[in-house]
Amino acid sequence: MYLKTKKIDIETGNELTILLNNTQAEQEGIKEGQKVMLAYGDIELYVEVQQTETKVKAGEVGIYEEIWERYRIPNGSTVVIDIFNRPDSIDYIKKKLLGQRLSKDEIYAITADIAKEKIRDIETAYFMSCFFNPGFDEEEVIDIAKGMAESGDVLDFKELRPDGGMAVDKHSIGGIAGKGVTPILVPIIASLGLTIPNTSTRAITTPAGTSDILEVAMPIAFTNDEVLKVVKKTGGCMIWGGALKLAPADDVMISVERGLHIQSYNKLVASIVAKKIAMSITHVLIDIPYGKGAKVDDAENAELLAKKFIRIFEEVGIKCQVHRRFVKGPDGNGIGPVLEMRDILWALERDDRRPKFLEKSALEMTGKLLEMSGKAADGKGYDMAESVLESGRALEKFWEIAEAQGAKKVLKADDLVPGEYSQDFKADRDGVVKFIDNKEIMRVSRALGTPFIKDAGMVLHKNVGDRVAKGDVLVSLFASGRDRLDGGIEELDLGVLFGF
Repeated sequence: MYLKTKKIDIETGNELTILLNNTQAEQEGIKEGQKVMLAYGDIELYVEVQQTETKVKAGEVGIYEEIWERYRIPNGSTVVIDIFNRPDSIDYIKKKLLGQRLSKDEIYAITADIAKEKIRDIETAYFMSCFFNPGFDEEEVIDIAKGMAESGDVLDFKELRPDGGMAVDKHSIGGIAGKGVTPILVPIIASLGLTIPNTSTRAITTPAGTSDILEVAMPIAFTNDEVLKVVKKTGGCMIWGGALKLAPADDVMISVERGLHIQSYNKLVASIVAKKIAMSITHVLIDIPYGKGAKVDDAENAELLAKKFIRIFEEVGIKCQVHRRFVKGPDGNGIGPVLEMRDILWALERDDRRPKFLEKSALEMTGKLLEMSGKAADGKGYDMAESVLESGRALEKFWEIAEAQGAKKVLKADDLVPGEYSQDFKADRDGVVKFIDNKEIMRVSRALGTPFIKDAGMVLHKNVGDRVAKGDVLVSLFASGRDRLDGGIEELDLGVLFGF
């Protein structure tokens, strides 16, 4: 069918959707909810059909905001709508649900169709459920990682830097509130002449993802060519991976799993490996925090996951080390995009208010990455990283990268102000903080509006190991509105948040 586009000023979410006139759809044998192909020039999209009697007439196709904004399809232009056969990938997903093993070709077909959005979110969700039951073996996980990487573009930094094409990176499995390590690590590494093209995600199981935090200080969404320019100029970048066409199948799967706030270990490994393949990373440090409230609850599971990362990265030709650490609370004191960025800038600015535990974690990981890349001798990486931080070179490089990414001005930590509505909560007894519950942080922070409301969140005035006297302020909640603050207060259980 050749139809004229009509813009519909409504957002539908991640699912690409069009509107067809009821009568025309029936004549063509197209049903509500069916996937069809929409072609315009060299653009081919697989979109879901909704039907209407009044919003579009025969000969028209309604284009929702996600399509005409993202793909720049003009109003009144001619597009082709075509019916395509049911994808074989649906049968492969069914095969896996029934407990059978998938071949490499079958996995590649599934990841390709997810990337092209040829199958619906519900079918992707069924595939995602297979990570839990019946599960994938290690060879299947490797094929999923490679398939996701090959579902999109691959960036190559070999020609950009004078280090023989080495590109290093650090990635945390997440799950711990306070995401300040990466924005401290990246500028230290880049200031020492190594290439570090870092991509991060938005929040899945934390109050704010690294991308949500970085967005407070700089733009984070770029095209592939723009990323190459930033890295060529500065030696590094700190960007949102979801804006790139890198492992797009993974981005679709992340959007599906975000609603559930859960992630299987095998999916986690496949996702991270796919993104590092797509960014041509040669050396990677994987951070695995474990403990109460973390994604990994004990040392045994942390060790199993570490071995899985090392084996699978080795299979795809990437050198990997793992940094396992037992955690009893978040990395920083601030929780939420603005408050976490304030902690980061305090560390880079060498302010006495900086969270010392966050700084120590960042320097430990930076040191390991410097040693595994050969930049520092064994045992000397921490000191090298600390000297760069103390000298101010890391702060300078942070803002050099930020400005290359389009930051309009250099911010000071004290420029960052949390939400105007706040409330303090005090200790009702003396004691020593033994742990801080990350899951409680997540529940309260989300009620306050994180990560979408940037200035929402909380400040922990006491951290693990601190002595507390009755009447001391333990935590302050911040929100942009009274209703949001009340929601956070309602969710807060101080006895669960702080373990004395």
